[in-house]
Amino acid sequence: MYHKFGRWGILVLLGILIIFGVFNRLYLVIQYGMPDYILEVLLIILTVVLIYLIYKKNIFEFNKLNVFKTLLVLGIIFRITLAIHDFYNRPVQDSDYLKHEKLGARIAFEGKFYDYTGIELRNFRQPGLPMLFAAGLLIYNNPVTYSIVMIIFSFGVLIAGFFLFKDLKNIAALFSFAYLSVSPNMLFMASSSNTQLSFFFFLILLFIALKRYNGKVYQLIIIGALLAIEMYIRFNFLMIFLLIPFIIEKHENKKLIYSLSKIGIAYLSFLILYSPWVYRNYVIYGRLRLMPTTGLGLYSSNVTKDYTKMGGYNGVPDSVLNKYKDLSEIEFDKSLKNEAIEFVKSNPILYVKGIPFRLIKYSGRQDWTISFFFDATKYSFGNFLEMLFQFIENFFFWIVILYPFIYLLKNKKLNSLSVYLLCAYLTYSMVLLPISESRSRYNFPYILFPLFAIAFVEKRKAVVAPVKL
Repeated sequence: MYHKFGRWGILVLLGILIIFGVFNRLYLVIQYGMPDYILEVLLIILTVVLIYLIYKKNIFEFNKLNVFKTLLVLGIIFRITLAIHDFYNRPVQDSDYLKHEKLGARIAFEGKFYDYTGIELRNFRQPGLPMLFAAGLLIYNNPVTYSIVMIIFSFGVLIAGFFLFKDLKNIAALFSFAYLSVSPNMLFMASSSNTQLSFFFFLILLFIALKRYNGKVYQLIIIGALLAIEMYIRFNFLMIFLLIPFIIEKHENKKLIYSLSKIGIAYLSFLILYSPWVYRNYVIYGRLRLMPTTGLGLYSSNVTKDYTKMGGYNGVPDSVLNKYKDLSEIEFDKSLKNEAIEFVKSNPILYVKGIPFRLIKYSGRQDWTISFFFDATKYSFGNFLEMLFQFIENFFFWIVILYPFIYLLKNKKLNSLSVYLLCAYLTYSMVLLPISESRSRYNFPYILFPLFAIAFVEKRKAVVAPVKL
């Protein structure tokens, strides 16, 4: 069940993303004749041809470590270049990026952690990245500290990714590390104070730990700790639960009680590290709070009469904020959730009409860091560079979703780590898409999980069948 749910679920999800992604691009070409989308349609065709050639020539194994080392060097050079740029012309942060920096400063100098939208929110955002900013500010109180922290994470993702993929002997591993090394989305990500980059770093460390796991107690402690750390940054509680079938499958020749004892060690490590945040929330609210408040996000992405904006960020009207301004955060959160639920109940047709637009957003380009960089820096030749970098990113995007789809369609033999990654992406998407914001940046880094999963397929288990496209 674990295996079939992961494989077939991902096939359906990727199939939907491909259909809606292609439809979106074709619609923009036909309706508006946008030149960059015309190029992307041609790029999709090129990607399909490339994947066909990989299957036709049976190019699945890749044994040259020098290629990974070359990509590592290129990644370092590009990151140094952009780090130098950010020291003298970093894009001015806004929206969530600015919030993360403000929260870090509040932790460092006020000893408080709160967001403010007319009502003080003390559990609306996870504290991981702001805490790291706060630590940096206590060492060096200067705005450049934010940039330094993000640059360190960018290098961390690259180096951790190298150790994750360098000994894997298949072309999916090469695609995966190439994305980490030279994808424009990855390179520009350190220019913004986003949680995706820091979250991704600890995820890669988690994958390294899971890849090497063979039942040792210290490995379980590390795995539990990494799951807690990534939850401090972005609240994804699903990956801790998916550890259960992963551990059971890893010890399939042992009694169930043996696997459960191993899971217990990892969970204990997780709870010990995450308990300070739970205790802090208990002190503030007088009740146990594991999850952050989500009412603002649910209201924003669901309460709109324009179904094309379903799944987007639509904000919360001042009238609604004023209506609830005297409530505590928990009651405020509950009220917004109730309004969102009642709106959907009262407008079911509107909700159904919005589903395709949620999917279109989720299958959109990974252009958020690229657009942010060039919108904020305002170079005279920025439009051309943005199109160039977006073209490169689009190539990676279609490799990332097309190659795993074709591979999983033709191959059934997967190991426990591969299935863990497939289930992690699938369950996250199933929770996100129906009720929350589904803009493309919320699909990152999860969209890479199917490609990573294929990279971890062992040679003896890979059953490659010819394909005709």
